[in-house]
Parts: sequence; C-alpha cells; structure tokens
Amino acid sequence: MKEDNYRNSEVEMITNQVWKSMSLLRGILPVEHHHVYLFLLSAYYDGIIKSVHIDFSNNLHHYLFSSLEREEQYSEILNVYKPIIDSIPEERLNEVLHHFTMFNNDVLYQYFDKIFDDLLFRLADNQGKYSGEFLLPNEISKFVIEIADIPSRASVFNPFAGLASFATHLDSNQRYYGQEIVNSTWALGMLRLMRLNKHTQIKYRVEDSIQNWPESEDFDLVISNPPFNYKIDPYIAHNFGRKKMTAETYVIHRGLESINFDGKVACVISQGILFRGSDDQRLRESLVEQGLIETIVSLPSGMLKHTGIPVCIMILTRKKNINNTIKMIDASSFVESKGKREKRLEVDRLLEHLFKFSQSQAVVEVPIEQIRQNNYNLNVQRYFVIDFNGEPLIKFVKRISGKRVGKENAVTGKFIRTSNLKDNDVSYQLDLTEIKERELPSHSIKIEKDCILISTRWKSLKPTLFEYKGEPIYIGIDLLAIEMYSENFEVNPHYLISELRSPQVIKQVTGFQNPGAITSLNRADFFAIKIVLPSIEEQKAKVQGILELSEKFKILQRERNLLAHGKQVKSFDEFASLKHSLGAPRQNILSNTKSLIRFFENNNSEAFLEVKSLYKNTYGNNLTEDISQIKNDINHISSILEKGEQGLVLDNYDLTPISLKDINKLLTSLKKSSQNFTLHFDKASADEVKGKAIIANITLFEILLNNILSNASKYAFEDGNELNLLVIELKVTEDIMILEIRNNGKPFPRNYDKQKFSAKYTTANPTKGTGLGGYDINRIATYFDNEEWELNLNNEEVFPVTFKFSFPIIPMINE
Repeated sequence: MKEDNYRNSEVEMITNQVWKSMSLLRGILPVEHHHVYLFLLSAYYDGIIKSVHIDFSNNLHHYLFSSLEREEQYSEILNVYKPIIDSIPEERLNEVLHHFTMFNNDVLYQYFDKIFDDLLFRLADNQGKYSGEFLLPNEISKFVIEIADIPSRASVFNPFAGLASFATHLDSNQRYYGQEIVNSTWALGMLRLMRLNKHTQIKYRVEDSIQNWPESEDFDLVISNPPFNYKIDPYIAHNFGRKKMTAETYVIHRGLESINFDGKVACVISQGILFRGSDDQRLRESLVEQGLIETIVSLPSGMLKHTGIPVCIMILTRKKNINNTIKMIDASSFVESKGKREKRLEVDRLLEHLFKFSQSQAVVEVPIEQIRQNNYNLNVQRYFVIDFNGEPLIKFVKRISGKRVGKENAVTGKFIRTSNLKDNDVSYQLDLTEIKERELPSHSIKIEKDCILISTRWKSLKPTLFEYKGEPIYIGIDLLAIEMYSENFEVNPHYLISELRSPQVIKQVTGFQNPGAITSLNRADFFAIKIVLPSIEEQKAKVQGILELSEKFKILQRERNLLAHGKQVKSFDEFASLKHSLGAPRQNILSNTKSLIRFFENNNSEAFLEVKSLYKNTYGNNLTEDISQIKNDINHISSILEKGEQGLVLDNYDLTPISLKDINKLLTSLKKSSQNFTLHFDKASADEVKGKAIIANITLFEILLNNILSNASKYAFEDGNELNLLVIELKVTEDIMILEIRNNGKPFPRNYDKQKFSAKYTTANPTKGTGLGGYDINRIATYFDNEEWELNLNNEEVFPVTFKFSFPIIPMINE
C-alpha cells in the first residue's frame, strides 16, 4: 500500500510538473492550440523526438517534421499540428523540448497514459465551456458503455464523436467507427486513442455525421452525445416526416435504423426531449407504444462542462420490450459534488446498485400503461413520487379564472411575479405596499377576490395569501390563483398554506416538475398533489401558533418601517455644487457623442469609409461602437452621481431581480479597458438563461466587472500581444449562476492573496493604482451576498488569475 501511495504521489508530482511546463506556450500560442504540447510530449514518449537531438544548434522544426512524417500514426495527424508548431519560435520550441528531458522519465513512461488523460482534462478545464462540447467526463462515457451491455465482439458506431470518449472504454476486440467534423478535435482524439492503445480496432474519421451517416444496418450499438439543440436541415427533417429536427432526435431516428435486431441506441441528451410537447411528444408516444425504450437514466444539472441543463441517458432497442415496462433510474443520489462547480457520477457505486436491485429508491420499472396515463411524459422524477393516503387538491380547491387584460387594454396595475410571492412559514401574506404599479402585459389576469397564489415554476409553490380589499391584482401565466370550493371538505386557508410548504408536498412538486431551463409544473399535476386533511378543528389548532407568530411579525415589521421612514439623509452643499458643475460637461459629451454617432452612421462616402476602415485596422474596433460606448459610460457615471454625495454607498443601490438575459446582454456589451488584451465572452445559451434571475443591482454589477477589467489592464498585461486573453464565462445551472473571469497575463506577486487584494489602499503595484479597485470588488460582491467569492492566483499555468462569483438563481418568468 505504501508503494502505491508513493507511486501515486510521484504521478501527481510529475503531472503537475508537466502541466507547469505547458506555460511556456503562454504568449506564444492561443489557448485553444495548447494541446500541441500533448502531441510533442507523446512523440517524445514514443521515442520519435530523442533527447540527444534536442539542441538549439539544430533546425528543430525540420528535425521534428522529418521525424514525424516517417511515423505512420503521427504523419496522419501532422497536417493539423504542423502549422501550430511552425508558429512556435525555435528558441521557445527548444525550451519546451528541453523540459521533457528534465522529467522523471521512469515514472513518465510507466504512467504516461494516465498522465496524458489527466493533462487533457486539465486543458479542457482551461478552455471552459467550449471544450465540454467534445469531451465527455470519463465516468459518464464509462457508465453509458456499461449500461448498454453490448456483446464482447460488438460493432459500435459513434456519430458526433468529439474526442472519442466512448471508444476509450471499449474492449480491444470491439470494433469502433467514429465521426468527428472538426479537424483539430479529430486530431486530438486520434492522439488520445493512440495513447490508450485503442486505435487498432478503430475507424475514426473526419466526417459530417448528418451528411455521411453509414448505410450499415448491422451495428450492435449506436452511441452518441449529439450537440444539444443543434438544428438539422429542414429538408432532412422532412424525410422523417417532421418540419424541424435536432441532432438529438436525428440520432434516435437514424440510430434505430442502423442497429441489428439485438442492437441498441445509447444517447446522452438534454432532458427536454422527455417532456416537451409537439414533435417531441409524438416521438415519445411512438417510441413508447412500439416498446423501443429500454432504459432512461436521469442525471442532475452541472454534469457536463459546456452546459448547466440536466441531461439524461436514453437506451433504445429494436427488439420490442415484452415486459411492457421502461426502466427509470434516478442517478442524483450517486453524484458527488466537488466544490460549487464540479459534479461527478460515482459510476462504480451506481453500477453495483443496479446489479443488486431491480427496484429501489433509485430504480423503478414503470408500466407502459402508467406512462400513457401521464400523457407520455417521461420525466424520470415523476415516477419516483411516493403515493400516500391523502386527499388530492382537486377535491377541495379550484382555480380562479379571472379576467384577461388583453392587447387592446393598455392599463397599469399591480402585476404580481413569482418573486413577489412569499417563501416564509410565518409571513405569507401579500403586501401590496411592496409592489409598484406598472404597465400590464397583455396576458395578465385580473384577480378581485381572496385567494391563495401559487407559483407553478421553480422548486417551491410559494403559497401566498391575498386578501382582497378593493384593489385588484394581476397575475401572469406562471401563477395560479386558487380558492376553496368543496361542500364535502372544510379547509382552513392558513392550514392549506402550511401544508403546501411541507416536505411531503415539496417532494411531490419536485417529482411532477419538468426540469430544464425553467422547472415547470402543469396545472393538472398541481391539482393531483395530495395533502393530509384532518378535521377543521385540528386544522385550526395546528395553525394557531403560526397565526400568533405572524401577528408578532407584522408588529415588528410596522415598527421597522416607521424607523426607516423617520431617517433623513442630508445632502452636502459641496456635492450638490460639484454635481451641478459637472452637469453641463456631461450633457455636452452626451450630445456630441450622439451627433458623432449619427454623423458616422449616416455617411457612407469614400472618405468616411476610409476613416472607419483605418480606425478598425488600427484599434480592431468599430468606430461608431466605441463612440456609443463613450455615451454609455457617461450615462453610467451619471447614474452613480445621482445616487448622492456619499459616493459609492452600496445601500443607495437597491437589490432587485436582474434577469440573466440582461446579464448576458451586459457582458456582451463590455469593452476592454485598453488595447492590451483580447476580451472573449462565453455566454450562456438562451435556454439556460430563460426565466432566470439573480438578486443584484445592474449598476453595481457593471462597476464590479469594470474594476476587474481595469485591474487586468493595469497589472496583467504590459504590452499589446495579440495572444493576451481575458475570458469571461457564464455558466448557469438550475440553482446557481457562476461568473468566472480569467486572464493569461502576468501572475500576481508570490504570497499575494484575496485578503491583500481586498484590503483598502493595498495594491500589488503602487505605481499603477491605489488599491481601491480590489476593495470595491470585494464589498460589492459581499453586498450581493457573495462574500465567499473566489480569487485563484497563480495556481494555473495557462490562466494564473481567476475570479469566480456564484449567485443563487431566482425565477423571472415574465421578462
């Protein structure tokens, strides 16, 4: 055991050494080309690049290319790597190769396959969301192969193959045919297969899986992780009797046509296909009624690098299911969380559980008849809802229809959002004084009676009591207004609200909700929820304590409001004078920038086009966009000045729901603070941000971002190298929005940390700043309830500086 531990520590040590040496490519190559290091290291490991020939006096490029061209395996992928190697200066190339000779070669040779794959995944982490589109986590690809349970000499086809993740888990006597359309991805995948000695029974080609799908109908397994929501050409979709089609449904259709009678189709796809309507519902109905679905495995959000949406594994078979059941597996209890960002499937523990149990809290065999009753909804959690002896809501509550506002009635009123509802055991009454009037959406429904408001979106129903006192409210499609109506049951509204917040009900809600960009609960499922309904006397007794606490809470709230109302904020004459003095210059700048924008936008003469072109070539930016940015910046300064004489007093900035759509828009519009780096933004998809918000303030959010960009401009980049890169990545799951900002510039001084960065007037370089930027970043993040934000310094060789902020997500349905 000691020897194993010793060896593992040596492997970790040399892996870290190799990873650090990869930083030699920083500033020489773009980050997405750093995988050339793995190509060179692999050639060194295979003895193609020899230690004795690594000498700067030789022509290294010529030596490398002539050596690699003689090796069949390497010559095939050299065309991809040759131009990248050509762009590395010979002196730096020599330095990279010399580092190879400094590693412990005994350990490197003994564990090279493991070291190579570990480095591959580290590179993927550095590349962020983009890499996840072609690299599946090892544990997921392994699990899919295992659960598919294919013959020992199976023939496997893998469309949309990426880095051939599935092939890495096949036995040597199983044949593999993979297609990957991107040249660089294919080359790295080939290199990976070579390292894992998986290339002998493998046919892995640069091909378009849509245009070049093989004609064979004899595969034992068609396996794929197709790109999510990728739209197929309508002409191809028409051949399958559909107006539109995604890559996911295309793989299902073509996969079933391409397997033999005992074959299977295994797909890692988004969960939306399990419950969406229209064409997806018709496809589910057809698959269910033909008995073609064998197994569905539900995985929680955050399992894949490139998306936060929940995914599932669907196993289909051409051989009709004679048991008339579908196996449903909820894998959520077999997922290990590694910090806020990373989740890993505990594949061995899950496989062992599936081997032991055919029915359990994680596995259930669902009869086809039950699926029919659920209108072919295949959301896995729905079939794990535990039934109990209670009364369904349909027996004693009904929906209040209300009157629709309509497009023709442009009126204002108090429109209630999900965020206005209460999520509190004691204070659950709607307070209209907290809600401002606004123009009403056309889909608004007018409510003019006492009711309980219910959220049909998100994790909680948020039952909220509305007492009508002459002023109506208006609700949208995400809310439901209900009232008691039964002659057979007496129901206390306070008791009902208490029960709708109970763990027993929340479990049912979780099971019935459709996961995805917005978790949703349809009305039929809401009325199917069961609660325990004792006598009216027992109900009143149960809520008596709650009502007493509620009254005390109201008294405390009134006292707080009176104190707040009594506070007066005084203005200083000096600030009023300053603001007045700045008013005219601000207005002049705004007026002049507007004139410039109109002037340049509306003049397309040859001279003006030449000016625009010259500006673009010199600075890499659009002239009118830069002038517009000046206008936006002045507006931003004005909004801060209007907050008062106290400067950046955070309490002056109300925290409100900000839609993630607006966050995406703000990040897209950011301008770099200097010409010293390229700004790259990996935004979240429309599906990921739809209906989601965070609690923050958009002005402060912009100040925080600009401080980080300014910090990078001052400290990280001393020159305008075109490979200087600042990456902003927005990752969204069901529960959390993660904002990560990293740069490949100059590292911070040794022993510098978040505490020093956040201290007022403390700076890494006194000649370049005051230290207020880091101080403001920290206090804004703390004001956003993000005190545990992360600042990772010098831990990564490619991106030595990384900021990470995490925000809990709330619903914002009516955007």
